[in-house]
Amino acid sequence: MNLFILQEIANLFKTFDKITYIGRLDDNLIKLNLDSQTFYINLEKSKSMIFCTNEAILSVKKYKAPFDFALQKYCLKANILDCNIDGNNRILRLFLHKKLDYKELNCILQLEFTGKYTNAIILDSNFIILESLRKISQNTRIVKPGIALSPLNQQVNFKIREVDFGGDILQFLYTSYANLIKLNLDSLKQQTITLLESKKQKLIALLENLPNKDSLIAKSKYYAEIGHLIQNNMNAKLSGNSITLKNYNGEFVTYNLDNDIGFKSNAILVNEFFMKSKKLQLKSKNISIQEENLKDNIAFLDAKINFVMKANNINDIKIINPKTKQNLRYSPSKDKVKLPYESFFIDSVKISIGKNKNENIALLKDAKSNDMWMHIRGIPSSHLIIHCSKMNIRDDVLQKAGEILVGFLKAKSGNFIVDYTRRKFVKIKEGANVVYSNHSTINIKK
Repeated sequence: MNLFILQEIANLFKTFDKITYIGRLDDNLIKLNLDSQTFYINLEKSKSMIFCTNEAILSVKKYKAPFDFALQKYCLKANILDCNIDGNNRILRLFLHKKLDYKELNCILQLEFTGKYTNAIILDSNFIILESLRKISQNTRIVKPGIALSPLNQQVNFKIREVDFGGDILQFLYTSYANLIKLNLDSLKQQTITLLESKKQKLIALLENLPNKDSLIAKSKYYAEIGHLIQNNMNAKLSGNSITLKNYNGEFVTYNLDNDIGFKSNAILVNEFFMKSKKLQLKSKNISIQEENLKDNIAFLDAKINFVMKANNINDIKIINPKTKQNLRYSPSKDKVKLPYESFFIDSVKISIGKNKNENIALLKDAKSNDMWMHIRGIPSSHLIIHCSKMNIRDDVLQKAGEILVGFLKAKSGNFIVDYTRRKFVKIKEGANVVYSNHSTINIKK
């Protein structure tokens, strides 16, 4: 972050009255609303910056760390008293006044764009640390709650490099980010597609190595036939790994057996052959299920890859392919039963989407009555659930959920109507076929 630009941002921040929203959207990304203007604070050590964009950036998960609670407690709805820079260090300080239930306090939100020490630190008026994004304990500059924050040394003989920002720092924050994001977007697209393709190839390998279903069925019938013939030839005896039996036409036929059959009485042999036949028959059915699941997962990964290729912003990619999973695939029960459908977070709201008929059925079954249900009108496609219970969902979250639902559709392009309503207004007719009422509509162009 350039110091000259940071000074101009400090002068801009002074013109606002209040922090109307503050919260993390990603591990190192903070959304900051000053009055009605939105700023984004990127605190990645190698890419730290402040920027603006007209694209709606939604959080990819819900943050509940002490730092996140402290942001709400000390900064949200706080009045802005002043904003300045720490000498010639790339540190921006917002001086705030906050009214709590029983008292008022002054605090400082310190944003450090200093490479090694890049951080967001909340301080009281005496520069005692209340909370911080990063805790540092193995360094000469300790950062942890309850201690005074040591100032960074000022740079000696430092000359500020001026930047031509066109006289409008706010417009500069929009333009510079738009140029930067295109480069980062292309890079993230390639990384994500490579990762998804790798997962896809592993599933294809599993699919290709599945036992042949027809062979299993044929062998099951073969064992059943031997079992029935032994019942009709109770005097038949094993000879090595084969047995000679009179078939249904009265002809003697020799059947080759597995090595593990061994010498057993005919009654036991009959039971064993029937059991082997039954197991193979069951295995052939399971193979069909595995094959269907693998094909569905491969198709879903194809849809994800297509979605990433057409993504216009980084946040969309992070939503459908987050860096860290948050037990999205598990139920909230103690047993942690794996859920049979895919889930994501949009701005801290969990959404789930079915990849096939069985997953759609499971999703409809698991959804609570006040969760929001979504489906593309008139097209066989995935069902989507927004897990919100009685909470009202913002329009931008609904819009993004609809875009994801349409984005995973096999159709390459078109205009689609997405209907949504509370789950309690959706009635299951048969399988995943439903009728619904009291719905609203979103138009999505793909």
